[in-house]
Amino acid sequence: TSYATLLRLPALARMHWRLLVADEAQALKNPAAKQTRQIKSIRAEARITLTGTPVENRLTDLWSLFDFTHPGLLGSRKAFTEFVRRLSAREHFAPLRRLVQPYILRRLKTDKRVIADLPDKTELDAWCPLSPRQAALYQRAVRELQESLQGAEGIERKGLVLSFLMRFKQLCNHPSQWLRDGRFDPKESGKLGRLAALGEEIASRQEKVLAFTQFQ
Repeated sequence: TSYATLLRLPALARMHWRLLVADEAQALKNPAAKQTRQIKSIRAEARITLTGTPVENRLTDLWSLFDFTHPGLLGSRKAFTEFVRRLSAREHFAPLRRLVQPYILRRLKTDKRVIADLPDKTELDAWCPLSPRQAALYQRAVRELQESLQGAEGIERKGLVLSFLMRFKQLCNHPSQWLRDGRFDPKESGKLGRLAALGEEIASRQEKVLAFTQFQ
């Protein structure tokens, strides 16, 4: 059943199950969510989670999944958060890896024993030249960063670099992404030009395409 249906049918939670399998278990990563609390209340002799992203945003995602399959293994949420804080300070997560590894069965797409007919992934880098406006804004941003870094140190210096990296990414996507002027003229973005060319080629073959981008 779906997680939404589970909330609408409380009788399912009153039954005692031999096996409870949570597919797409990333839906259980928020321990405070109503559906997470509901499925964790179901009685079962064994529990399994299936997920492609056991850790998506933070290590507490992992804690929530193990709180479903092996309650108590990683301690309370508060204790686990403190444990992770100590590991982060040392940048050494081997103790946590050793603790959870025996309970995780990991499938790799490269393992032909799992999926024999899965074709190898093909990657092709396409270099998109900057438009004149993109190039001008990019050079101006580089000069601003150089000037800002002259008097910056420590955390402030790292913060400046990170903020400008985001600006560079936005400018390479489209100048309007950074300027927020709402124009989004296709001629001002090398990426949009490349995407249009790919789109025409794909459309001519009546094929389909899925485009992933960091910025909308």
